[in-house]
Formats: sequence, structure tokens, C-alpha cells
Amino acid sequence: MRRIFFALVVVFLGALAVVLFAQETQPTSPAPIPAATRSQADCTGFIASPPLSNDLSVIGGEDDDTHSVVHQFIPGKSVFISNRGKGDVAVGAEYSVVRPAKEIFSTQRYSGQGRAIDRLGTPYQDLGRVKVTHVNSAGIVAKVTFACVPIFSGDLLVPFQPRPIPEYTPTRPLDHFAPLDANKPQGRVTAARNNFGYIGKYNIVYLDLGENAGITAGQRFRIFKALSPEPTGFTHSQRTPPEILGEAVVLSVQAKSCVAIIVASYREIAAGDGAQLE
Repeated sequence: MRRIFFALVVVFLGALAVVLFAQETQPTSPAPIPAATRSQADCTGFIASPPLSNDLSVIGGEDDDTHSVVHQFIPGKSVFISNRGKGDVAVGAEYSVVRPAKEIFSTQRYSGQGRAIDRLGTPYQDLGRVKVTHVNSAGIVAKVTFACVPIFSGDLLVPFQPRPIPEYTPTRPLDHFAPLDANKPQGRVTAARNNFGYIGKYNIVYLDLGENAGITAGQRFRIFKALSPEPTGFTHSQRTPPEILGEAVVLSVQAKSCVAIIVASYREIAAGDGAQLE
């Protein structure tokens, strides 16, 4: 009887080990992860069409007795707000602080980049966020609650709109020479944040597809380089397949453009490279 008992125990443990081993060896699907951090999502910049209103702007702040145009305002500091439009501004209201970023893109990263950006709208740099603390006959005061970079007099204020961070599921590297799908929307990397010429993982890019093309936050693009035809003689050449360089996830969308973050980079990506919706 004891031998039978021990035999059953051995069989049971053996079967359990087989089940556990099978479970451990089964491939598991990667879990979705956020495409960006909160600071990355709030400091991307964007290209707006039409241009933003300049009704609200910073005209100075605390500890700025000389009204210096280079005085910096950082989190914890108070700023004074000019309300040219005379619209309602309430205590507790939050505003994003932005700055036109045309000069950032004065260096051309590829032929025709300036015209390409102009077609999409006006580029803006994200600077931070303020919250209104005082509204009275003497003026409007707000406190800087978050900053990507220091805020200066003249910077613009627009109503704060939270930017949800989409999630994506990491995948294996794509086939670097897989053919593109002619039926899917295709555009290009018009520019990168801070006008970087070469771009890698976690860099922010601006694509020339937006709401007008049906693009939404969370969608995924593959970035590719259309290679020049290979010469096959003095007067002949042959087309070659495009090379897949990486992938990007859309963080926010404007009328004619979208902001995306590079989530995979197989080699350097350059401003001007192509982008196709996956």
C-alpha cells in the first residue's frame, strides 16, 4: 500500500512539473507600456494651424524690478498676465505657456524644409504651465506650476488641455526591407523637436499628417528611407526597396500635422525621411 502511495505521489509531481515547464516555455505577449513620460508628452512642441491667439501673454513677474526681457520665471515664481482680448480669466484657471519657434527651424535639415513647415502652420515650443492666483482691478497674477524651460516676458498663454499618454505594445524589429502598403496614408518626418537633424529612440518628431488625414493619438507609424536608385551604368539606374528605419507612436494631433515619439530605431533617422501609418 505504501509503495502504491509513493508511486502516485511521484506520478503527480512529475505531471505537475511538466505542466509548470510548459507554462514557463510558452511565449508571453509583451504588456502595453506608455509611449512617453509625462514630461516628454508635455514638452513636445507642435505645429498649429491656424496660428494661436496672442490675447494672453506674460508681461513680467515677481523679482523683476528692472523689467528685464531676459528675466527667467521658473516653477514657484509668479508672473503677471496681459489680457489684450479682455476675455474672462478666473482664479484657478490653468494655462499652457508657449512660444513661437520659427527661429528654431531657421537651419534647413533638407531641401525645402522651410516651405514644408509653413504648409503645416506655425511651430510652437512648449514652455510650461501656470495657474491663476489673483484677478482684480490691478491685474492678473499666476504661478508657474511646471516648466520645460524657463519662461520669459512675451511668452503666450493658451487654455491648458491635458495630453493623455497613449500606450503601445513593443514588437520585434520590423523587416527592414518589407514593401510599403500603397493603400495606407504616407507622409514624412517634416522636422524634429529642437530641429535635430538626426533622430533616435525617444526623440520627438513632427509628421505632415494630422486630423485632416484622419490621424489620431496612439496610432503607429513606420519610418522609412526612400533610397536613391542604384547606378547600373553610365546612363542607367535601378530602383531599390525603401529601408525601414524605426517606428513612432502619435502623441497628439493638430489639423495638418501630428507629434510623435520614436519608440524603435534600427539606425539613425533623419528629418525628411518617410512615414507610413501601420
